[in-house]
Amino acid sequence: MSNEKHTPKNKEMGITQKSKNIKKVLYKVSMTQIPENTLLHRVVKELEGRECFQDTNEDLGERIYFGDVFSQILGEFCEMEGTSMYPQKKVIEQLEELANIIDTEYVQITMI
Repeated sequence: MSNEKHTPKNKEMGITQKSKNIKKVLYKVSMTQIPENTLLHRVVKELEGRECFQDTNEDLGERIYFGDVFSQILGEFCEMEGTSMYPQKKVIEQLEELANIIDTEYVQITMI
């Protein structure tokens, strides 16, 4: 234990120093939330296994992805063009729309 007396001024200085230290390590993130029921089934299937975080509450099952996940899927589909694995036009259109409008670091797919 410190022998330093805890005068109001010393307490204030300690709090100020702690605040400065916290400010140095704070990192704000941005996230877009999308209800799963607004996505096409094929888009939801393509998201499986790409989660960077998943809700531990199994009842909710909400998942978080990196913000560029839709662009990544589009890139993979480009390699499949002309094959039977290539998705329907509406799937490509939804992925393109999502890739163009999402400008956040993360995307959360919600069940609500």
